[in-house]
Amino acid sequence: MKLKTIKTILNHPLNKDRKLNALFTFFKRGIIIRLHKHPIVYPFIEDTFLVVDKGMSSAELQIYTSLYDTNEMLFMMHYLRPEDTFVDIGANIGVYSVLASGVAGAKSLAFEPIPSTFFRLKRNIHYNNLQQKVELFNLGVGDKEETLVFSDSLDAINHVVTDGKYSGPVTNVPVSTLDKLMLNQTPNLLKIDVEGFEANVINGATETLQRPELRVIIMETNGLSDQYEFGQNYIHNKLLSLGFTPNSYSPQDRKIVPIESTNPENTIYIRDMEFVKERIKTGKKVRLLNQLL
Repeated sequence: MKLKTIKTILNHPLNKDRKLNALFTFFKRGIIIRLHKHPIVYPFIEDTFLVVDKGMSSAELQIYTSLYDTNEMLFMMHYLRPEDTFVDIGANIGVYSVLASGVAGAKSLAFEPIPSTFFRLKRNIHYNNLQQKVELFNLGVGDKEETLVFSDSLDAINHVVTDGKYSGPVTNVPVSTLDKLMLNQTPNLLKIDVEGFEANVINGATETLQRPELRVIIMETNGLSDQYEFGQNYIHNKLLSLGFTPNSYSPQDRKIVPIESTNPENTIYIRDMEFVKERIKTGKKVRLLNQLL
């Protein structure tokens, strides 16, 4: 696991010219967490912070890389405005919501199904004093109202358990649909990262996806959805039918780059490209590693 993490750290684009610094941070944290078990607070982007416990692998990657999902996260911060609503489905400990509300100033609705992870999400929101901007839901999002079984010991890769192959700890979680959850909300940007359950989220969002204010969806597209009833091709084709097109983002020159299919990790789906391009051009600059982007 450590070798895989080190490889990820060294190959991350933000560490291209700071590999030694990144490795020093990695080994320093390794020593510190052996000396005490308390969570550690790390400065994040601009005036935000992350509270990180031992074993929180996804949060640790933010520390070692400065901003792990660099292109998608910077796109979000460039795009969102204080009057917007960001919907974080699969919020984990709240990294995207902290950036959306703590840096871009938008309202966030954060959904995290696993109770232990939800506690850490709530802690990060409170530490950043974002209670007035971020509404938290200890709830899953799917295609119907039901109770589902989730894995409960896999940190950022906890997922819906649909067969008998998984033998680890589990928890029962209430699930609702995005259409019901958004009855009194107007989402401007969705981020969906639910470890393969993305199609179910989309299938429960028929009305939400048709709202003209929703022009951007940041979707995890690493192929995990193929383990469930509806695969990644199904999701991609459904979004295309609704007018969304897949894109990458170059934050240095704020250029949206159309792609033919999906990215290996995350894909930015955009509808109303001209509006989005204009928004990106005029978005606030974000300080990252002593650069203003």
